[in-house]
Amino acid sequence: MDVHGIHRVALMLVVISGISFVSGSEKQNIDRKAENNSELQPKDIVFIVLSQKNPYHEKRAEVFKEDFDAQVQELSERAKPKLIFIHKKHRSVLGAWTVFPLLQTFAEEYADASWLFVCEEETRVDVHKLVKVLQRFDHTKELYLGHPLRDQSPTIIHHYAFHENPSKFAYADWGAGFVLSQSLLAKTGKRWPDKDYKIDFTIDPKHELAKYMYSDAINVTLTPVTELCLVKKSTKCASWYPMKFPDCGPEIPVDDLYIAVKTCAKYHKERISVVKKTWGNDAKNVEYYSDTEDSMIPTINLGIPNTERGHCGKTMAIIKRIQSHPKISHIPWYIIVDDDTIINLRRLRKLLACYNPNFPIHMGEKYGYMVTKNDHGYTYITGGGGMVFSKEAIDVLVLTHRADCPSNDAPDDMILGRTFKAVGLPLVHSPYFHQARPVDYSPEFLSARTAISFHKHWMNDPIQTYQDLIASDESMDTADTEEGETSGAQDSENLKNIDLSHANLKESDVKEEL
Repeated sequence: MDVHGIHRVALMLVVISGISFVSGSEKQNIDRKAENNSELQPKDIVFIVLSQKNPYHEKRAEVFKEDFDAQVQELSERAKPKLIFIHKKHRSVLGAWTVFPLLQTFAEEYADASWLFVCEEETRVDVHKLVKVLQRFDHTKELYLGHPLRDQSPTIIHHYAFHENPSKFAYADWGAGFVLSQSLLAKTGKRWPDKDYKIDFTIDPKHELAKYMYSDAINVTLTPVTELCLVKKSTKCASWYPMKFPDCGPEIPVDDLYIAVKTCAKYHKERISVVKKTWGNDAKNVEYYSDTEDSMIPTINLGIPNTERGHCGKTMAIIKRIQSHPKISHIPWYIIVDDDTIINLRRLRKLLACYNPNFPIHMGEKYGYMVTKNDHGYTYITGGGGMVFSKEAIDVLVLTHRADCPSNDAPDDMILGRTFKAVGLPLVHSPYFHQARPVDYSPEFLSARTAISFHKHWMNDPIQTYQDLIASDESMDTADTEEGETSGAQDSENLKNIDLSHANLKESDVKEEL
């Protein structure tokens, strides 16, 4: 090699020494980082609203949509985010309210989205603030974001999970909304339905979803985000839960509500005495159903022997009597409660002002049996918090010959849930009814919503619980009204214009309507 060739080689080595070689995988990481740091757009978020198929709740979903549309109206159609209401698009999926059976569908349909935001119909969201919040996070990482709730003590409604230290586990309040990154959604969507994850009963889906994310299969914990607010105390909130309790005008008259109390001889003194010292004083149409007649209360014996559990025979006998008794059958609303249910009846009557009794309604705290992986199970209203029926719903049960039990000790609430599924009548979930005691719920969860009922006297002072129940605040946050949202009273007025008459309702009519 001549001297010029040597010089060229030397020069090449000098140039090469200043170059950093980048491998293929490193280049992919650089490209991905550049992509992630690009500005997030509203269209990169899919909004899922856990809405319900019922006239009042559909109206509330419309209020959500009006507020949402007003925020994105200046965007082009291609730039607008998707807004999905499950009572419309996923109404045929029995367990859609638990989110679990929709994980695979969401992962497939929204694979191009960066984030999935899931919330309740009463949630309010500032779309553009949410975009700014999510710009801080990387959607290619497995992220589960939300407003954290924590249990203060082991609780039966969470199957005593993390009993040694329950407060260490955080789960998102769905009223504030929660967010899944595209990476996490893809991972859960591929695994679901997960044959290794056992979940027969759905009691509190927000806790159960968080536990699944925490499981070895997914291994993701909740990331707290301060801008996902339960109560809007700051202008920084990107989402919040604005309404502690619905306001649809004055409560329904006392005469329009009938209360049936299930009891038995061994609890006449212990439990009925508490009822009469507390909420029983506010009841005009109340009757006590027992296995023996006791003139001091008085009780009604329908000829159904007491059972240690289930009580289906007693409950169905009560329903048949309600439907046929001339002094009761004309009443628009009914509630069946246990003798250890603690309830605020005035507050219940205020809630019922939001609903039309001419529509078949079965309402309370919704549970599910085998609803997360397929549609072979059913939902049901758990009995301890109180089971509310409109007159039309009672007529549907009796006139279609569905008010029967496989045995007297079959679980009444579950049999009713299975029956209403067969008839084609969806259940209405209300977050104001509670199957357990106040201590069994996150304090922050309870503080954002005004309770109607709790259940159980065990390790609990029922009289004090009642005093706390009637003393708690029912006020509504006014932020939404200031921003242009119609009030609950206006929604109630709008509902009056909807024809919901279902006289002489038959099973076929219910299926066609619903």
